[in-house]
Amino acid sequence: MGQAKIRGTPEQRKQAAIERQLSLRPKHIVCNNCQAELSEMDPIDVSGMHGIDAAFVATCPHCGHDTYAIKGEREAVANMHMAIEDASGAQAQAGVVPSANGK
Repeated sequence: MGQAKIRGTPEQRKQAAIERQLSLRPKHIVCNNCQAELSEMDPIDVSGMHGIDAAFVATCPHCGHDTYAIKGEREAVANMHMAIEDASGAQAQAGVVPSANGK
């Protein structure tokens, strides 16, 4: 418990985790269906997902397609990708998004 006290209250640690994830949010993602640039996206709760640093979903206003941005270890990202396919019942497409910090 000593280390947890140093990191703050549960509320402070939760807020720090949210801020850490939001700092990894890309400026935009490109719709996998119609290639529209999507800048409005929602964070996905990744607490408890080992190897996933951050994940976001954007619904395209033009075609209604959901596009995901996932950052983390390669195997964990692949597993999340497969879970999204299983949940949606459709094959997901992988894409590349610009870095959150412009690099």
